[in-house]
Amino acid sequence: MNQPDPNANGMRLYPDVPPFLGARYLRSSGIQKLLLRLLPLRIALVLRTELQLATLRVLSWRVTIRYQSLRNALVNIGCGGRGRPGWINVDAFDAPGVTCRFDCRKRLPFPDGSCRGIFSEHFVEHLDYTEDIPFFIAECRRVLKDGGVLRIVVPDGERYLRAYCADGWTELRQLRSLSPPDYRDPNNGAAYHTKMELINEVFRQADQHRFAYDAETLCVLLERHRFQRVERSAFGRSIMPELCIDSPERADESLYVEAMK
Repeated sequence: MNQPDPNANGMRLYPDVPPFLGARYLRSSGIQKLLLRLLPLRIALVLRTELQLATLRVLSWRVTIRYQSLRNALVNIGCGGRGRPGWINVDAFDAPGVTCRFDCRKRLPFPDGSCRGIFSEHFVEHLDYTEDIPFFIAECRRVLKDGGVLRIVVPDGERYLRAYCADGWTELRQLRSLSPPDYRDPNNGAAYHTKMELINEVFRQADQHRFAYDAETLCVLLERHRFQRVERSAFGRSIMPELCIDSPERADESLYVEAMK
């Protein structure tokens, strides 16, 4: 078994394994280490995040008032640091370009029919499929005007599983830009021993990802919520060209689906 490097920085004390959350426990001391013995770090991180989001929800009435006269807007939900000029760039956490901080899991702060387009890239997979997604999709439809378009981009579960089933690592390397010879991941610095380690990282991402989608599932979901013209799209192609703000570096691994109200 490899021994931890006491001089290592960041999350990865073991240089040849996927991101190692337990490294934080090894680096902790005093009261922090005692607390982590009682409560797993993954749970502590979730509790901290949920407390932050609860505080944000308490203050959300201010955001709703700000947008009560909104008309014909373009909205980027879960934008992270990729806010766009002229858009309402929504995220629960502060980052460059975020213009609206809001917890979007169960409601949106916009009036009925106030948006002409909604874009969401690599956010929907972070929502629970049974608890959050029904609210989120219904809210997207509510705030869209008639003829408005919802564009959702998520990791393509089918593409990853097909690559997993193929011989060797060639197809997975195309999706994830893995660097040989140790199949190191540019997204997190991990080196994967097996293809299943990579699949779990993509589908679970340290418990941050809640559901893996293929085109059929995402299209059926949108159709169940009474969206029209639900169809698989592609990088840089849209029935509303304004919504083509896709990240080029995510194109190989992404599934693109659009729907119209």
